[in-house]
Amino acid sequence: MSLADTVEVRAGLLAELPALLPADRKAFVLTDRNVAPLLPPSREDEALHVVPPGERSKSFLSLEALLYAMDGAGLDRDGLLVAVGGGVVTDLGGLAASLHRRGIAWYAVPTSLVGQVDAAVGGKTALNLGGSKNTVGTTHLPARVLVDPRALASLPHRHLLAGLAEVLKTALIAGAPLYERVQALAPDDLASATPAGAEVVHGCLRTKLGLVEEDLHDRGPRRLLNLGHTFGHAFEALALEPVGPAHAAPEPEDEPALHHGEAVGLGLLCAARAAHGAAGGPLETELRGLLEGWGLPVELPAELAGDAGSGREALLERLLGHLARDKKRVGGRHVLVLPRAPGRVEVVEGVPEAVVRAGLETVLPPA
Repeated sequence: MSLADTVEVRAGLLAELPALLPADRKAFVLTDRNVAPLLPPSREDEALHVVPPGERSKSFLSLEALLYAMDGAGLDRDGLLVAVGGGVVTDLGGLAASLHRRGIAWYAVPTSLVGQVDAAVGGKTALNLGGSKNTVGTTHLPARVLVDPRALASLPHRHLLAGLAEVLKTALIAGAPLYERVQALAPDDLASATPAGAEVVHGCLRTKLGLVEEDLHDRGPRRLLNLGHTFGHAFEALALEPVGPAHAAPEPEDEPALHHGEAVGLGLLCAARAAHGAAGGPLETELRGLLEGWGLPVELPAELAGDAGSGREALLERLLGHLARDKKRVGGRHVLVLPRAPGRVEVVEGVPEAVVRAGLETVLPPA
């Protein structure tokens, strides 16, 4: 069975969820506080675990609490974990499923745009460690991925917009015609599950599934999917810095300074600058126009830049420090995914720090 056979995209799937779970297996549902009110009535034997929304729930403390809850619910080796929510929930849930009883089956039910086009597909699971993004994790493929386009209508507008950056990333990798469809996309196409929006979601899924089928363990072409993420994760790590130790208790994070998708959008601009030199080139200009047109940020939020020190150089050094801990580094050297043009994206190892610094500078607030 191919990975594509495990993915189902259909309006109304979320409402049908209890009927889609195997009747002969105990189910354990993981979600967050924002998504919990959207869940349909559960089966009598179904356990529910709710975490705070946001990246701070991707901690060892959250994982430990989840594993204890799964154990307390009597979830055996034939049990099923069902992760319903955005990328944080599927990352955390997939990791717990890979560890409980040395691995049980799980379903991913992504309700965010980031989750539907990227995070819930491919089996990557993760926690954040000491402020660094996704440093700890496993690869544990979900038995099923259930995508309900109608769920996007429930997203706050900012969350929907943030997901567009992941859509743009995938379209850059895929090239035409997906890139041209995304250029013409309006956020309402996704929120209203129009045919144009549905086709873009399907196109992103096809692109990611093809790369994952070819390279499950992220050693070859799947690395292209990291486009925008090396820089983006450094920006997210900057936002996570005040959290403190990796085991710190998660706190509510309904409106973080920077959502994952927003960070990826900034990362795309950095990658385009790194690919084309100090002048930036037409691709950077085009990407900047798309992001601005959708209402996404094109420079690092002032509150993050202000927390980073008393000047631009201090901010750059802090960001370079986060990049030095990036999990994709090889031999202590920077690894970047660089977009030359839509459909021409490549992984480059040993990128000089001057090039990385120039990429970062393109999204810093004016001095």
